[in-house]
Amino acid sequence: MRNPLLLLLAPLCVLIAAYVSQVNAQSGSDREAVLALNTEFYRAFRESDIAAMARVWSEQEPVAVQHPSSGRINGRDAVLKSWAQVMRRPPDISCDIEAVRFSDGGWAVICLEQLNPGTVRMINIFRKDAGEWKMIYHGPAPEAESV
Repeated sequence: MRNPLLLLLAPLCVLIAAYVSQVNAQSGSDREAVLALNTEFYRAFRESDIAAMARVWSEQEPVAVQHPSSGRINGRDAVLKSWAQVMRRPPDISCDIEAVRFSDGGWAVICLEQLNPGTVRMINIFRKDAGEWKMIYHGPAPEAESV
């Protein structure tokens, strides 16, 4: 004899499985969008493209940057002004992605920035802004295992 409870739960399990599949698919497309934006950030940096840099950063979320040679800079206008200064003499830089994490509605991309000379571990944090992923923080990263 079949368990009536199982007969009732089976359709619910199908709905939950479909929902989880949809969430995973969305997360995958969001992950790809964030990685593309991360690539655009480094392109704008290397090419001193302040307009592209401005498009990367959120207009709605509080934003901050901490350049390796400075303290924390808060606010979109101050952040973009700091990038304009840094990009006067942009370094030859690349980002080797060490980890990508999703937590609390945002993405963190931990990079080993290859500079001439040296390597710096940095983190780029992204959140949705008017339906699009935008950067809200760029600065020194903790160890990847703790993010």
